[in-house]
Amino acid sequence: MKKVTLMLSIIMGLCVFAAYAGMQTAPDKKEKTKEPAPAEAIAITAEAGIDHPEVEEGITCNDCHEIKLDANTSATQAWLTEDYLKWSKGEGILPEAKIWQEIVTNLGRKKDKMRTFILATCLNNIPLSTTAEFALDPEKKVLYGLHEKGTQKLLHIRKNPKVSLNWHKEFETFNDYRCIQIIGRAELIEGTSPEYDKILIEAIDYEEGAKKKKMTPKQFRDSIKSYMVVSKITIDQITVANYAFTHDDYRIYQRWVRK
Repeated sequence: MKKVTLMLSIIMGLCVFAAYAGMQTAPDKKEKTKEPAPAEAIAITAEAGIDHPEVEEGITCNDCHEIKLDANTSATQAWLTEDYLKWSKGEGILPEAKIWQEIVTNLGRKKDKMRTFILATCLNNIPLSTTAEFALDPEKKVLYGLHEKGTQKLLHIRKNPKVSLNWHKEFETFNDYRCIQIIGRAELIEGTSPEYDKILIEAIDYEEGAKKKKMTPKQFRDSIKSYMVVSKITIDQITVANYAFTHDDYRIYQRWVRK
């Protein structure tokens, strides 16, 4: 009887020890669990196959994958360089310098009256379009804006600097339209930065605001630093649409890209 009792005690002790050891080693196994591999880049035309893992409702391809574009995914690409209307592939393309001159003609230069654009931003896959005024610096090929702090578009830019803008001339027929689409990267410059005054003085037509407030230019600049921020948009690409190009046998759509 004593031997049986002794054997039972030993068995119970071993069970307790095994359970304790398992509890101690469980966290180590969890720590060694490998992170899932990042999703691969996919073409914009890709579709989820039957073997694609299930995803939660509301999740889009862009949440997990980098989306790749190619030269054949946009009708605009055909309008720019491919066979289109009377132009064969590669024909009817304006020289880069002439495209840029067209941009300056429509958007102006530093200290000119600012142009009103549609500005598009995006955060967490939620887009936002709003109007904003910008001045063009033709030498640096950037846009400068002046905005009140705390607006939603600025909150977007702080988290996602990629922006798109659009300007167009009011038109009545399809024979006299002018549209300019811009893709670029934005940064926000606070009033504490030395660049703030420099941009206002050299590029932005703010003096009219100073006159209305009956202030000197410096007084006005100092007064807005606490609640206004400057945006600086580095232009990466501009697509210009102007039917008047056809008068010189060029395509309606032309594109400038930063080198």
